[in-house]
Amino acid sequence: MRVRRASRALTRLYDEALRPSGLQATQLTMLVAVATCGDGGVKLGALADGLVMDRTTLTRNLAPLERAGLLRVARAPDDARVRLIFLTRQGERAIEAAFPLWERTQKHVRERLGPSEADALREELGRVVALAARPEKAPASERPARPAKAPARERPARPAEPAKRKAKRRSPEAR
Repeated sequence: MRVRRASRALTRLYDEALRPSGLQATQLTMLVAVATCGDGGVKLGALADGLVMDRTTLTRNLAPLERAGLLRVARAPDDARVRLIFLTRQGERAIEAAFPLWERTQKHVRERLGPSEADALREELGRVVALAARPEKAPASERPARPAKAPARERPARPAEPAKRKAKRRSPEAR
C-alpha cells in the first residue's frame, strides 16, 4: 500500500508542477518515451512493454495526445496489424515546454530526500519495476505468490434425454 500511496503522491506533485504546460506526468512520460525511439517511431507493443503498461491502457492514454496533435499513430507499411507511434513537431515543443517544470520538481524531490537516498530509491524502484514487469525471471524467493488453484468443480451428470419445453398453445380465438 505504501508504494501505491507514494506513487499517487508523486503523481499529484508532478501533475501540479506540469499544469502550466497542459500535460500530466503520465502524458509527458509517454511523449518522452516515443521521442527516445527516434524518427522511425515505435511499435505500440514495444512502447507498452517499455512503459510497463498493457496495450489497451496505453492506447486509451495515447488517444488524447493524438487528438492534440502531439503524436501520430499510423499502420506499419509492412504489416497493417502493427501500429507505429510517432512524435510530431508539436509534441517536441510540448516536451520542451514541460521538461524544465519536470526538472524543477525532480530537483525539489531530490533535495528533500537527499542525493544518496534519492539514488538508492531510484535503484530500488528500478528493481521493483523489473520484478513486476517480468516476475517469471525473478529468483523464486522474490516472485509474488501465485493464488492457489481453485479445485475443479464437478459438473452434474447430464440427463439421458434433454427435457423438452412444452410450447404454450394458444386457442384459435387468441390468435
